[in-house]
Amino acid sequence: MDVKVAVVGGGPAGRTTAIALSKKGIDVDLYEKDKIGGTCLNYGCTYITGLREMADVLNILSSIKGEKIKLDELVQFNELQEKINKIQKRIRKKLEKETINAGVNIKYKEFKDKEDDYDYTVYATGKIYTNTFREYEDVLTHKDIPQLKDLPENILVIGGGTVGVEYASLFADFGSEVVLYARSRILKDITDEDIRNYIMEKLINFKIIHKEEELKKFLNNEDYVKILAIGGKGRFKTDKYLRVLNEKNTYACGDCLINGGGNTPVSRMEGRTVAENIYNEINGLKLKEVKYNLIPKTVRLSLTLSYVGKQTKEHKTIRSSVGKGNFFKVLSDVGINRIYYENGKVVGAISTIPASEVLPYFAQFIKGLDVYNDFIEIHPSTDIFYKEFRRI
Repeated sequence: MDVKVAVVGGGPAGRTTAIALSKKGIDVDLYEKDKIGGTCLNYGCTYITGLREMADVLNILSSIKGEKIKLDELVQFNELQEKINKIQKRIRKKLEKETINAGVNIKYKEFKDKEDDYDYTVYATGKIYTNTFREYEDVLTHKDIPQLKDLPENILVIGGGTVGVEYASLFADFGSEVVLYARSRILKDITDEDIRNYIMEKLINFKIIHKEEELKKFLNNEDYVKILAIGGKGRFKTDKYLRVLNEKNTYACGDCLINGGGNTPVSRMEGRTVAENIYNEINGLKLKEVKYNLIPKTVRLSLTLSYVGKQTKEHKTIRSSVGKGNFFKVLSDVGINRIYYENGKVVGAISTIPASEVLPYFAQFIKGLDVYNDFIEIHPSTDIFYKEFRRI
């Protein structure tokens, strides 16, 4: 197919787009000015996964010993950072090899608009992050945290969303004294008050403040390392087919969308849709509208909190069983799970069991049940099955 496409950004959205286009016979150049894998692998969800796994080890050992074990009793923070970095390098090599083997040409340089004669351009460049607290020179962003050499004794986390709560939880598990500032309630998506109370009583191991006067006090306290965990802003507005408005032959996907993005599974779903729509546009076929429904979300605390769909007043509560990752948590708590109904039909669920138990999904796949056309993965738990589910 005599069409050339530039994909700008080598994160989950960009790589998915580039590989899917190449497999359709389209010539693709993938531009990445930093590191392949994007924010997710290098600074975000995958990096946090490494920290969280270490925090889980500490929690399990603390349960067995009956007293709090801090990180430096097992490993120094700089050693942990180095080990995580080695794993990230290994994953980057794997991603690079996979991308090249799919027929994509990777260019490790900044893309300049219209620098080459491309038929289509796809932007997957991530969010714009602005430091709201720029007057405070010592406020760290997500890109600074992997460079920390020593575990801070005192930490201020600014932001009450998923990322902020995950940072606060794992650093408190490491042994730091953590204060989190949220303008309003943390984890706003959890509207079930019973579940919220459970989270606050059982899972929150750090102090929460809401008043700006208190925030300023901690910002001016030199004893506290400050971490900014407030989301960035999108760059491009698109139509329902992910075409950038007022730009010919230009698409966008992932966190750079003003009206989309949000997490790795959604970014990959958008990347897949962009590739399909470019192919369809070239061949005069109907474009596919991107759908944002039934997106599983996960918050990695001392118990993994996963949820999807609606939270209603009609529900059934189920206690977690003793299984992988839960055995020693019986000494403290193994979590709570709830299924939500509307007119007798299941419309949502919240779970605090390890999200990696995905064999039921795979069993359905083996049976040949056509349930994966709109399947959005649970990242990173279903990564090993994802390509088979999607056939890409």
